[in-house]
Amino acid sequence: MESTHTHPNPTLDKLTQYGALAVLVIIVLAVPLQLVLAVVGAPFFVLTALFTLLFAPFILLLMTTTPALSLSANGLTLQPRIWKTRFIPWDAVTAVKPYPLLPPADAEVTRKALAGRKKYRPAEGVMLVIPALPLPYRFGGFFAGEGFTPVIAVTTRTHTDYDDLVRQIRQHTKAAQHA
Repeated sequence: MESTHTHPNPTLDKLTQYGALAVLVIIVLAVPLQLVLAVVGAPFFVLTALFTLLFAPFILLLMTTTPALSLSANGLTLQPRIWKTRFIPWDAVTAVKPYPLLPPADAEVTRKALAGRKKYRPAEGVMLVIPALPLPYRFGGFFAGEGFTPVIAVTTRTHTDYDDLVRQIRQHTKAAQHA
């Protein structure tokens, strides 16, 4: 049975992804210009170039960690807005673990107040460790404590039908891979 799980708010996802791409382009353009300024006579621009470059991994994290997914009996298909679509066979997923980059429920006082106590649902998520993914996906693994191993995440905030999605992922992956 094939199923597709996209962002629950497609407009917000589109704005976030293309906004992140715009910021990444600005970073890529700004760093060389800052280095030119440093060479021309303003040496402190070396520091600003370095500081600007340090933002890139966080932008890549935002752009790659929670892509839309399609699941089938053969594997999952990543459908990010910016990067190319890729099929991942189930045996390429080496681990399914809790996703550590979500806020704890007690840190979401404002969200709980805005949503209302009855409608509020704490953030939940799992990450799939997939070593076969390319470089941009490695930043998610780095920030999630997996070293420089690529990961993607599935969360209640970024995927529709989260409970069904996680059930299917656990069903298609080996029990030994589940944390």
